[in-house]
Amino acid sequence: MQLVINSAGTYITQKDGLFRLKNKDKRFDVSPLKIESIVISNQAMITTQAITTAMENNIDIMFLNGYGDPIGRIWFAKMGSTALIRRKQLEIAEDEKGLELVTDMIGQKIKNQADFLKKLMYSRPGKENLFENPIKIIESTLSSLSMHDGTIEDARNSIMGFEGTAGRAYFQCLSKLMPEKYLFKGRSRQPARDPCNAVLNYCYGILYSRIEKACILAGLDPYVGFLHADNYKSMTYRLKAGSLCWA
Repeated sequence: MQLVINSAGTYITQKDGLFRLKNKDKRFDVSPLKIESIVISNQAMITTQAITTAMENNIDIMFLNGYGDPIGRIWFAKMGSTALIRRKQLEIAEDEKGLELVTDMIGQKIKNQADFLKKLMYSRPGKENLFENPIKIIESTLSSLSMHDGTIEDARNSIMGFEGTAGRAYFQCLSKLMPEKYLFKGRSRQPARDPCNAVLNYCYGILYSRIEKACILAGLDPYVGFLHADNYKSMTYRLKAGSLCWA
């Protein structure tokens, strides 16, 4: 299980091989054999004895700030679950499994776009002509996406091309549905050139922090890119470019 410490003033120490949690007049003991990871936030304190016990049992410790975002991690110096997860992450980034994951994620995003436009079309009788061609384009890219095999390196450019084609059709269709003062010609990021893009950029920023947090808590490296290049800005780029569907 994951031990989450979110009560301010909690004191975590070690007693007789067990983790001991104390907060005012309350006390709780838990065996390290039952714990996979410890998450600490809200001004809790932990002793070096407790940290050592965690390391000896291959339990990584995650520290969160007041907003719940990861700010640091402690794990055992030898190979453990977190290191193994990251090694596997690097391995599949270069093989058929990596391509399968990328194709599945991008495919799901494109399918969500088509499904969302169909939902809008059904609720707007008489305006089917605004949706038919964009939906046709998006579904066509989805069919082409499933035809790839080999490695990501072989398919990267075409996958990004399909993603971009579907994205343009999607946002162009959405723009036609907006009131005249909110019409937009396409995605713009730094800076946003219209109110709709400003909202999208803001939402992508929130989505970025949530996904990064989930990746880190799961032991994944959010900066190891599969489809996009590996660098410290790669995850930010993927989100700002709209690689995850907001609908």
